[in-house]
Amino acid sequence: MGVHLNRRRRRRTTPRPLDNERGLALVIVLAVVALLTILVTEFTFNTQLDQHRTRNAIHAMQAQLLARSGINLAEGFLMLDEEPAYDAYTEDWFPQMVEFCKAIEVDPTMRIRCTVRDESGKININNTREPRRKVESQSVTGSAVLRDAMRCMFERRGIDVEVVDKLADYWQQEAPPNADGTAAAIPDFTSLEDFAATFRIPSRELQSLRAVMTAQPRALLPRINVNTAPAEVLAGVLNAEQEGCPPSDAVGQIVERQRDPDQPFRASGDLTALLQGVDNLNIKTGLFGVQSKLFRLEASAMTNVDPDDPDSGGIGQTVSSLVARSTSLKPRANNNSAPPVGADGKPLPNWTLRPLDWQKEGGARLFRPVPDEDEDQPGTMDEENEPADQRG
Repeated sequence: MGVHLNRRRRRRTTPRPLDNERGLALVIVLAVVALLTILVTEFTFNTQLDQHRTRNAIHAMQAQLLARSGINLAEGFLMLDEEPAYDAYTEDWFPQMVEFCKAIEVDPTMRIRCTVRDESGKININNTREPRRKVESQSVTGSAVLRDAMRCMFERRGIDVEVVDKLADYWQQEAPPNADGTAAAIPDFTSLEDFAATFRIPSRELQSLRAVMTAQPRALLPRINVNTAPAEVLAGVLNAEQEGCPPSDAVGQIVERQRDPDQPFRASGDLTALLQGVDNLNIKTGLFGVQSKLFRLEASAMTNVDPDDPDSGGIGQTVSSLVARSTSLKPRANNNSAPPVGADGKPLPNWTLRPLDWQKEGGARLFRPVPDEDEDQPGTMDEENEPADQRG
C-alpha cells in the first residue's frame, strides 16, 4: 500500500511538459494581433490605392473630355476663315485662335490649349510616285525633286538615305492584278506610320519627320502650301540640286512674307515672280500652291493642377483630329435672312469639315516647351513664359 502511495506522489510531484502554460495565451494573442495588424494595414493600403487609381481615372477622363472640347474650339476658329482663295497663318482667325487658346482656365485646377496645323505645308510622300514613262525618259520631274528634298531631310536627321531610293523602286514594282484580272497600281501610303513600317524607320526618327512630311491622299494634298510650309521644306524643294539643300535668299524672302499679314501669296504667280533664276523653275513652282484642304486640329488639357503651385504638374491628355475642309459654292444663310458677309463685304464661305482620323495620347503635349529648332516654324504657338516641367 505504501509503495503505491509513493508512486502516486511521485507522479503528481513530477511536472508534465504542458503543465506550465501560463505564457502561451499571451503569445497566441500577440500573434493574432500582429496578423490582424498586417491584414488591416494591407486592406487600408489597397483601399487607398484603389481610391488613388479611381481619382486618376476620373481626372484622366476629365482631361480627355476637355481636350475634345478644345478640338471643338479649334474647329470653330477654322470655320471663321473669311478668305477661300488662299490659306495662311497670318489670316485673322489664326492669331485670334493662338491668343484665345494660349491658356484657357476652366477653373484653377483645369486648363486647355488648342491649335490648328496645316498639313498642306508638308511634303506628301504619296506625291513622290513616279510614272514609269517619266522614269524611262530620265527627265527632271516634280516627284524627283520631292525625293531629293526628302534625302536632305533624312541626312539632317541621320536617317538612312537609301530609304529614298527604295521608295523610288517601291513605286515602280509590279502590283498583283485585281480579282477580275485587270492591272492594279501600288497603293498609296495611308499614313506616316504606314510609310515607316514599310521601310523600317524607327519611331523616334519618324517623330522628327512629322513637322515636314506627311502621307495623305493626293487628291486632298496635291501641292505644298507656300504660305504655311516650314523653311526646311522650302529649302529642300527649291534647292534640291544642292548638297544638303541649304537655305537661300529666296527661302528667306518667302519666310518673311509668311509672317507679313499684308503680303501673303495669293496666287502661284506671286511665287514665280519671286523665284526667277531658280533651277527647274517651272517644275518647282508647280509643286506649290496657296490653298489648303487638310488641317490637323490638336488640343491638350490639364486636370488636377495644384492652384497654389500650377507648375508642379497634373494629369494631361492630348487629342488630335485630321479634317478635310471644303466650301460650298452656295453662300451660307442665317435664319432665311441675307447671307452673312465679312469685313470686305463679301459673303462668308460656307465651310464644311470632314473628319478623317482621330487620335489620343497621354500627356499634355501642347503645354510642353517648343524645341529651339521649331520656334520659328509657321503655325507654332508661342510657348514663352510656359513652365518647362509642365508635361502632364
